[in-house]
Amino acid sequence: MKYVMNYTHIFKGMKKSIFILVAAVITTVFACNNSANHSHSHDNHSSHAHDFACPMHPEIDGHEGDKCSKCGMPLEKIKQVNETKFRMDIASEPAQIEAGKEVTIQLKPINLSNESALVPLDVVHEKKIHLIAVSEDLSEFYHLHPEYNANGNYEMKMTFPSGGNYILYADYQPSGATHQLEKKNIVVSGKPQPAQNFEASKLTSTDNGVALTLRSGSGSFKTNQMLHIDGILTKDGAEIDASTLDNYLGTKAHIVLINMNDKSYEHIHADVEGKVLHMHTDLSTPGIYRAWIQFMYKGKLHTTDFVIDVEQGDANDNDRHSHDGHDHNHQH
Repeated sequence: MKYVMNYTHIFKGMKKSIFILVAAVITTVFACNNSANHSHSHDNHSSHAHDFACPMHPEIDGHEGDKCSKCGMPLEKIKQVNETKFRMDIASEPAQIEAGKEVTIQLKPINLSNESALVPLDVVHEKKIHLIAVSEDLSEFYHLHPEYNANGNYEMKMTFPSGGNYILYADYQPSGATHQLEKKNIVVSGKPQPAQNFEASKLTSTDNGVALTLRSGSGSFKTNQMLHIDGILTKDGAEIDASTLDNYLGTKAHIVLINMNDKSYEHIHADVEGKVLHMHTDLSTPGIYRAWIQFMYKGKLHTTDFVIDVEQGDANDNDRHSHDGHDHNHQH
């Protein structure tokens, strides 16, 4: 009887142990599920943390109220973007362009999934297409805006002053898609101008009595780090408050940078900090860049041109994507 009682005691102890074990397993599973759910919830929150992006540089994202680190545009709510691919057909009438004679430049956006369909374009900085034309040696610069016509093309008339090779860059954004850039080389018949070679830095430019001087916040221009560039405006030796500039195509200034070697292209915009223009971008390729900055002052459009020597920078530079390295002391 004593043996049976001991067995019963052991059996009861085993039931208690099993109960404790099952309870522990249930508690562990519940905790894991709860942890997984919490982690999933956190991941979902993280995935929506950056739901704003630049309309011109969609790879630059952030939060509401942020601005693009490359061009300065306010970030916009990310739309459901389709993955359709596009091209911009660029032609001329007449087909053979002659120096000194007016020509009609024709542009037609094409949906590669349905080439017969019309492609609506969004208005970006007050225009549907920003067409930049430069001579191959980057001595000539034109910022143009073709207008839409009834046959679905965008057209504009222009006259090339001299013969030679030119490059066209078409900036545009199909509705519901990301920003696109089309680059096309064209040949203009006629006598070319002697090619210019830009080597020495030129950081001050004057147009119709208004001078613009560029200064780097770090004292130099380098790749692989955020470039913070101040633009100081003067007229007859007196500084012009940049906040008094008129808006030009939705911003205070438009800046185009083109690398002399590979002809890589950047289109950015300026804010006003204190009394100066402030621009920021990051460049991946070192070398000589031609830059053109356009702004409107007292109803007149000014186009200034620069030569910027961009050195190879350290990819691990802590100033990259940071504003801390920019000097806000604008006394000069």
